[in-house]
Amino acid sequence: MRRLALAAGTALTLLGVSACTDDGPGSANVIAPGAPGESSSPATSDQIAALAEEQGHNAADVNYLVLMIEHHRQALEMADLVPDRHQRDGIDSIADRIAAAQGPEITAMESWLEENVLGPARENPAYRNFCGLEGDGSHHGGGEEDLPGCDLEVDHDDMPGMASEEEMAELEAAEGDEFDRLFVELMTTHHEGAIIMAEDLLAEGHDRTVTRMANDVIAEQTADIERMEQILENE
Repeated sequence: MRRLALAAGTALTLLGVSACTDDGPGSANVIAPGAPGESSSPATSDQIAALAEEQGHNAADVNYLVLMIEHHRQALEMADLVPDRHQRDGIDSIADRIAAAQGPEITAMESWLEENVLGPARENPAYRNFCGLEGDGSHHGGGEEDLPGCDLEVDHDDMPGMASEEEMAELEAAEGDEFDRLFVELMTTHHEGAIIMAEDLLAEGHDRTVTRMANDVIAEQTADIERMEQILENE
């Protein structure tokens, strides 16, 4: 299991920050502005979530990208095994297509997270430790029980289509036609899992850029599955 500390509600950066001068700048509170004539108060988790919606993305978008980055990385590991092990014509082309598509997609997803999640967290002292980026998170003046959690556990077993350690070891040990068949089997299952994740994002996500990424995954990996099936049919 791999733990990644990421923000699930980066709209905190748009909320006002009230510094507690008695405790120093590290004790800043995240506050929500009050109505005219009313004082400000600590922002609730509902207010944070609502503002995140207005900003353009929600927790589903963030969760999807964090998990899909890890999902893509395993696909690249599988594709890296092809050059020295494959036998059938076309398997190498499939591996090249996967590398050409999913490598840049990982970069794009990481860039989106940096721009919309990690970067804003670093820039806002009241938000930084809340996202586990540095320090011990002790400067939450409003009480952590009022804030949505942002620690995300990346567990291979919780992602559809991921190959197990044993399956990856078996693939690495295989050669020739045995490798080709096992590669197609595992990569087809892997792609089908990614498509499920992308379809779930389309139902639950909010950000247009993330939605476009998910649509790209569905189109690319559906085409790959069809190509892999054709390669095995061509005896």
